[in-house]
Amino acid sequence: MSGIEDKSRPTLAAANSDDEHALTAGCLFSLGSALVTGMLLFINGSLVLAILKVLDAAGLTWVTHQGFSQFVLFVFPVALVVVEWLMIDYVRTRFHSHRTPLSDATVFDPTRRK
Repeated sequence: MSGIEDKSRPTLAAANSDDEHALTAGCLFSLGSALVTGMLLFINGSLVLAILKVLDAAGLTWVTHQGFSQFVLFVFPVALVVVEWLMIDYVRTRFHSHRTPLSDATVFDPTRRK
């Protein structure tokens, strides 16, 4: 070329920087989701255990069966987490603006020529 740089096209370094930012954001989102899920499982498990203790104190004999208690302590907190995430997604989509997907013109492709 004649020594004049084409500033209209992003450089490879800029594309790598964008990729690193996207990777970091994705990792942070995954870590945050895992932490929220773990916290919800802990809270839900505590709630289900407390309900089982109240039912046991009320004199219900079917609550004292070990297999039933283990089943309830596993299934109900997990089912509650699924319902809670569905509620979180519903609320998030109601209050979050929808973005249009990127067009081909805005995506950097170093192999594409004009």
